[in-house]
Amino acid sequence: MKYLLDSNTVSDIYNSSSKNHHPVITKLLSLRKDDEIFISILTLYEFEYAFANSPSNKKQVIKKTIEQIKQDFIVLPLTANGSETFGELKKHFKDLQSINNENLKKHTVDLIIASTSLENNTVLVSADKIFSSINFINAKVTFEDWTK
Repeated sequence: MKYLLDSNTVSDIYNSSSKNHHPVITKLLSLRKDDEIFISILTLYEFEYAFANSPSNKKQVIKKTIEQIKQDFIVLPLTANGSETFGELKKHFKDLQSINNENLKKHTVDLIIASTSLENNTVLVSADKIFSSINFINAKVTFEDWTK
């Protein structure tokens, strides 16, 4: 099986004080040896944004975590084919949710990550509720919540 971890799942892995740390680690350790685990380049972008906005006393820890993430996971890039998938998903999501463009912007990263998951035929791992709506739009977007 191939898995794409969303940023919240990656955060739970490296934050031992998170209430979701233990269930996520337990699931991670239960995977088979031939399972593949990926992250999106956007996860690194989000962690770098967290680093840039963190107080100076936390920067070293966050930077160390980012470097560890890069060593621990294969990072999937964004692709031209994924952009087509994203366009379709975002249009259908907007129509289904009947939301305006301003509110739609809040979900752009999640929709790109879902598109990346589709393009790479992975199970998307996230605790974000949006993915049940995305799965309703496109049943090929399969997801699991490892926090439960």
